[in-house]
Amino acid sequence: MSVGLKSSKLSCTPPKHGGDLAYWQRKVGDDALNWLDLSSACNREPWPIPDISPALWMDLPDQADLLDEAERYFARRPRAIGAGSQHIIESLPPMLLASQSSALLTVSQIVFVPRIGYQEHAFAWTKWGFEIAYYDSLEELLAQKWAVAVVIQPNNPTGEVASAEVLTQLIAYAEQQKAYLVVDEAFIDARPELSLLNHQTAEDLSEALFLMRSVGKFFGLAGARVGFVFCASKWRAAIKNLLGPWPVATPSLYLVQLAFADNDWQSHARQNLAVRQAAFVERVVPKFNTIFDSQEYVLNPLFVTWTLESDDYAAQVFEMLHQVGIHTRLGEGWIRVALPALHEMDALNSALIRLLKTAGGRELA
Repeated sequence: MSVGLKSSKLSCTPPKHGGDLAYWQRKVGDDALNWLDLSSACNREPWPIPDISPALWMDLPDQADLLDEAERYFARRPRAIGAGSQHIIESLPPMLLASQSSALLTVSQIVFVPRIGYQEHAFAWTKWGFEIAYYDSLEELLAQKWAVAVVIQPNNPTGEVASAEVLTQLIAYAEQQKAYLVVDEAFIDARPELSLLNHQTAEDLSEALFLMRSVGKFFGLAGARVGFVFCASKWRAAIKNLLGPWPVATPSLYLVQLAFADNDWQSHARQNLAVRQAAFVERVVPKFNTIFDSQEYVLNPLFVTWTLESDDYAAQVFEMLHQVGIHTRLGEGWIRVALPALHEMDALNSALIRLLKTAGGRELA
């Protein structure tokens, strides 16, 4: 049976999101209001929001100025702006189904996603009736048949970074199969030199490639809900029609335009992330290594992820950290810790020392 609305699963249960601090505040009570929330991998020292004119709330959104500034920032003009990259993730399955691609509507209905990574990718394709398969290494994709493959660059939470060479091979492979490669670069802005956009020299991108960028992570503007999609001109009208005429509010468009134009802040922020990471590695990582009983961790400019011995042990440590007011991101056998702001480092360090001195902390150690 071909993929389509008859086989869609729009009523299936969505994945859980992030650390969901609000849930824990409702569950635990007032004590959780004072937790140090390191569950979100957004920049803990975000771009500073200026005062804005109230008139911005009264005008219908016009994307032209932001598109111009985005073209300078990315060195390539986005095809469309959505309400965060999530909005674009949601739009790709119905758009590609509507294109009636032979690869999508015949036996090749498989979408490959990383085994560990942002779960909304798999869920978006599942809702539209696609079969989900998982890969552990990108090289596996070059030996498989698929309608769509998703690459998260760099991966959250594993921190894995794909080489431009492998990604270029995957684009060519997708073209040969009449399939599609989706590259999610939500975390790339802290190291923009790694972006696949830097290696796309043609005026128009491959029709097989969809690349997304976001301002939620490096800029710390997750609440602005602004994301960008880069793709071939063939898809411009379709993706814009699916996203709708006013997907992003006028104040968000204005603020992101200012953030993209703020070169001094961007340069300082990248330097500051390096300073914060060095302080974190020197002062905090040894304590987490002891508490987690694991030195298997990966560093990203915005987060650090530890792999633990089991799901149960990860859950136990996650709860222990709550006892000293530290909220992290719990996964299946891993815990991710957002890189703290400099002014949060002392409080985090002291909390971990308190945990190590408790009976529970000694038991974990």
